[in-house]
Parts: sequence; structure tokens; C-alpha cells
Amino acid sequence: MSPKRGPRSATERITGLLEMVPWLMERDEVPVAEMARQFGISEEDLIADIEMAAMCGLPPYSPWELTEMWIEDGVIHTGPNKHLERRLRLSKQEAFGLALLARAALEMPNFKARGALKSALNKLESVNSASEELVDVDVVDLPFLAEVTEAARQGERILIRYWKPSDNSETERSVWVRGVFTDIGNWYMTADDEKSRDLRHFRIDRIRGLTHTDEFRTPHSGAVDVPSWFADSPSGTVVTIEADASARWIAETYPCRSVEDLAGGGTRIVLVATSEHWLGRLLLRAGRSARVTAPAHLVGLGRATAGSVLDRYRAK
Repeated sequence: MSPKRGPRSATERITGLLEMVPWLMERDEVPVAEMARQFGISEEDLIADIEMAAMCGLPPYSPWELTEMWIEDGVIHTGPNKHLERRLRLSKQEAFGLALLARAALEMPNFKARGALKSALNKLESVNSASEELVDVDVVDLPFLAEVTEAARQGERILIRYWKPSDNSETERSVWVRGVFTDIGNWYMTADDEKSRDLRHFRIDRIRGLTHTDEFRTPHSGAVDVPSWFADSPSGTVVTIEADASARWIAETYPCRSVEDLAGGGTRIVLVATSEHWLGRLLLRAGRSARVTAPAHLVGLGRATAGSVLDRYRAK
């Protein structure tokens, strides 16, 4: 019999059919009583679900496109069906990849459905038992990530000390966190910033200190939109960089207006630089593998930045 009384929800019926129909297709025909015992469902409910499944299919909903199954003399019969002819089977590579993603998700702050994911992960690892020995997933534990996430959940105003890479300075900010998200490999928070009196995005790894105020307001309930960042910023300088293959990471790390492959494995990258300081530090990291070709007044910025750093080093 069914484990609970009363009408079953559509979710419960569909979830059951997703498990039962592939099992039935592997056997061609099964007595109603036997299948009801197998899945712990009443015969009446099973018959109703099979009749519903028999009317499902793909456009144009011709007999061949429907799920071919019928009940005759207490036996459920199935015909050939190209859509549900077998269970979903994962290859070793597919199971391994899903296991890695699942382990990483379990480390995310405030992740929902943790129990269900752990159960699914155990099943995946039984398929690929060697995965635990091959790779250890290490999700970066950012300082203040959990606190910022909790501030967004409770609607608390927090004080942060924030580092600005554009001029290598720190500022004190009072913010109401709306939400937390990850994009292009970094964690960010969207917050109402009292200093600018505007909505701002802050990289969480640039927070150098955090203080709770115990002041609360109704938490933001809407979705947090991932911004387009400074790729379309009207206030920055459009810069063209020619990068060797070893500096391809620039195009993969920062938002770009355009990326063009060049002969020999190089790349022409057009992006928006918010300041010469930021661009100089970027070129310093790339070394001789990246060069500014436009605008003209920034062509020698990489060499100038390297020379400035060297001068400061020699002065010590």
C-alpha cells in the first residue's frame, strides 16, 4: 500500500514514474501486483500512474511518439520505445566529474538540500570508487564569506575595511548586504553602500576587516543580478593588448570587449582598464608575454611599471 493516505501530489507521481518506467521497459511485461509490491504502491495508484504515463510523449503525439504501455488481464505490457528504452547509465568519466561538482557544492556556505546531495554523492562514488583517492576537492575558505552571507540572510548592516587595487588603499565602508554570488572565479557581495549612497559590488577576498553593528532591516528578497562589470564601463580606458599563448589567462580571467586569436598562438585582447595602476600591475604579472598596442600613451606602461618596482626594490 502507499506509505501515506490522501491524494498524491503531482511531484510525487512524476518522481515515482521516473523510477518505475525505465524499470518496466527493461522487463517488457510485469504483473500489476508484482510491480506494486516492488515500488511500495497500491495497485489502484499504480494503474492510474501507468495510464497517465501512456499518454505522455513528444510532438506530434502520434502512437509511435507516445510511451507505449498498456494493461491487459492484470499484466502491464510495454512496446518498443526509443525514448525510454533503458536506464540512464553514467560512464566512469561522467560519474567522476559529477562527484567533483557535488563535493564542491557541499562546501558552499548555506547550501540547501545537503542531505539529498550527500546521498546522491554516495551513489556516484560507488560507481567510481577510485575518485576519492585521485582528487581532493579543496574549495577556498575565504575569510568573511560566511559572515557576509549571514549578514545578507539576516539583513544586518556591517562595517568593512576594503582594499582598492586601483590605488592600493583601504577605505572604511558601511554597507547593507543584499546578496552574495560568484562570478569568473571570484566571490562578490552586492550591497547598499552608505558612503556612495548607491548599489555597489565588492569582492569578498578584498575585505580586510569586518565589524557587526547589530542593526537589522528586512532582508533583500529579490534575486541578485550578476553585473556586466567594467567590460562596458563608460569611465575606463579601452586598451588593446597582444598576449602570447602563456598570457592567455588575461582573456580567461577578466571581462573583455573582444578576443581575437593571432597566428602563432597569440591573442589580441580588447578590454577596459579602470586605472593605469591596475593595468600596470596586470602587465607586470604577464611580464614579456603581454604588450599594450593601443592607445599610444599606454604602449610603454608595462616597462615603466617594471622599472618603477625595480627602483623601489633597489632603494631598500
